[in-house]
Amino acid sequence: MARGHALIIEDSSTARIILSRLLERADISSKGVATAEEAFPALQADTFDLIFLDHLLPGMNGFQALEKLKSQPSTRDIPVFMYTSQNAEKYIQEARELGAAGVIRKQVDRDQLLRTLDIILSDVPEPEQSEALRLAVEEGGYPVSESLEQSSRKLTGRMSTLEVAYEELEVELRELRESYEYLAQDYQRRSRQQHSRIRLLGGANLALVVMLVWLVTWQAGMLDNHIERTNEQFSLMHSIVGGVIELIGK
Repeated sequence: MARGHALIIEDSSTARIILSRLLERADISSKGVATAEEAFPALQADTFDLIFLDHLLPGMNGFQALEKLKSQPSTRDIPVFMYTSQNAEKYIQEARELGAAGVIRKQVDRDQLLRTLDIILSDVPEPEQSEALRLAVEEGGYPVSESLEQSSRKLTGRMSTLEVAYEELEVELRELRESYEYLAQDYQRRSRQQHSRIRLLGGANLALVVMLVWLVTWQAGMLDNHIERTNEQFSLMHSIVGGVIELIGK
């Protein structure tokens, strides 16, 4: 059983999947929605331990959604992290004033994220948790100078994020290749059916032409016979009329 459940509010399917994979590695299940409007029904239908909220969303933006989350009794105690590319100190300060637990960059440091999640899901008393959480989130900011160990840790975290993105790209490429193979097979099947229909239609047309030629020939023969009989009847009538005239002349 997962040790926590997160709601990811993010309009980019790729970003949702990347964060979801990182959370899976931290043994946290997740559900993703593309807009803040979709999030509120999901929050009523399910229980979440934390929320990751993008800032730029279609419709209601991240800060508007954060204000609404913190104004409702059912959601105000759920830790909300702005999951965004924004990193300005003014933005971070505004997010905190609105009630965000912190700001996590989309190029997330995996170790920082895991430390933050451990603090959120631990049984640390509230004041200690708040201070530890602030330090864990701020540790992932942009310090003026940092140690080699910190740089290496950040690089490792970003590499893990790229690894997840690569895995997702590999899955999408495999699905695309499978779709292409299916379409190619379907095209070949349809082509064979079309060729079969063309051959059948060609055979039927040829049979029809042969039948028409035979019918025309037969009709021509019948017409010749009819003309020949008519000529014979005219000759017979001519003979009869001549005979009658001859008898009358006598």
